[in-house]
Amino acid sequence: MAKPIENLKDIRLEKLEKIRRLGIDPYPAKTIRKDDLASARQKIGEKVSVAGRIMAIRGHGGIQFLDLLDETGKIQLVFKQEDLDKTGNELLPLLDLGDFIDASGKVFKTNAGEISIQVEAFNLLAKSLRPLPSHWYGLKDVEERFRQRYLDLIMNPEIKDLFVKKSKFWSAVRQYLLKEGFLEVETPVLEVVPGGADARPFVTHHWALDTDFYLRISLELHLKRLVVGGFEKVFEVGRIFRNEGIDAEHLQDYTQMEFYWAYNDYQGLMDFLEKFYRYVVTETTGGLVTNRDGQKIDWGKKWERIDFVEIFKEKVGLSLLEATKEELWEKAESLGLKPEKFLGEGRLVDLIYKKVIRPTITGPAFLINLPVEISPLAKRQPDKPKLTQRLLVMAGGTELGNGFSELNDPVDQKNRFLAQQKLRDAGDQEAQMYDEDFIRALEYGMPPTAGFGWSERLFAFLMDKPIREVVFFPPMKPEA
Repeated sequence: MAKPIENLKDIRLEKLEKIRRLGIDPYPAKTIRKDDLASARQKIGEKVSVAGRIMAIRGHGGIQFLDLLDETGKIQLVFKQEDLDKTGNELLPLLDLGDFIDASGKVFKTNAGEISIQVEAFNLLAKSLRPLPSHWYGLKDVEERFRQRYLDLIMNPEIKDLFVKKSKFWSAVRQYLLKEGFLEVETPVLEVVPGGADARPFVTHHWALDTDFYLRISLELHLKRLVVGGFEKVFEVGRIFRNEGIDAEHLQDYTQMEFYWAYNDYQGLMDFLEKFYRYVVTETTGGLVTNRDGQKIDWGKKWERIDFVEIFKEKVGLSLLEATKEELWEKAESLGLKPEKFLGEGRLVDLIYKKVIRPTITGPAFLINLPVEISPLAKRQPDKPKLTQRLLVMAGGTELGNGFSELNDPVDQKNRFLAQQKLRDAGDQEAQMYDEDFIRALEYGMPPTAGFGWSERLFAFLMDKPIREVVFFPPMKPEA
């Protein structure tokens, strides 16, 4: 027995054949459209030419009413038999929900006060062979919504509005950085050595070079090479790829912004970042107060600065400057974290922090002075060499930005890469790799530099959505 969708598709295919027999091209290239629907609604008494998708069909005797939708809004079309020619009257009953048409006629207001167009002529622009979801089973399943996002956008206007806001978000990022004198650049997606973050990379093969490459996991190391080359203020908004788990805050394929600023440090970053966040939040949401999981986040207030060592001692009961690997291991186990045998001190600290500390920070706040073991690219604190000049932007129990005074000592950087490589060799696939060319670049000299980045997790946070909701087409398993 055929599925309902197939039965309905067969009916539409029959209509398509009838349309062709009328000598009508159901998929023409040209349209008579001259007005979008929002502007047409302002032209009562004037003749307009519009186009869009049919979203509703109603009939009353010799009069047919259609609701037409385009990107700017919706309008009612009124069809009277006496106003149409023979072909128009033959085509009208062959139209379905989802079809695209154009139409011309005079704009008027009905007795009920609804702005409408009295159609004088119309053309089919594209015949829809599948019925819109809500008219036969609905589009409620989350996986189905992501897999067929185009239907989600048609049926749920608020989803479309969400992505308009996302465009404003990234536009605001660029506007602010360009206004502050940063140069937008592009760096490679394919890397011989992936670096700049703790993450498992994707691998691909370059056939012309007969070489395996990695998809980048960060923008950092190539941007810092540009600072070595003489660019003092650079940024990039680009896709990065991390072969890790899926949850409300993590995706494998997403957009990230990073900037690097020569002759600045992490202290100088903090005042700049408060203003930067406020600008982007305001441009995106229209205000400075947002909500996340029922928590109110006031981006306009003075941001707290929280010392990592102090809060770790307060919440966990261990001194990071004195705790042994064994003590950290025992604490992680007692928290039910099931740490892997190969994890080093840094990864253990990170596990504990994410379980115990991070969820408690409402913010917005800067979490500063993180340990060297979890900050392999950040400068050390001059008076506390176990800690770094690093900051995390925190709000609503979430990390929403990461920055530091960039490590520009090539000897120290080499030793940290080697320590990371040992962890990787022991089984930690998220530990960073040794990048010989980056060390070589640092050996030519890089000025004191501050670097910072955030991803589209920040936008998801501002919208109070899981991150997959704010990506058009998130990675999905193929349909069975």
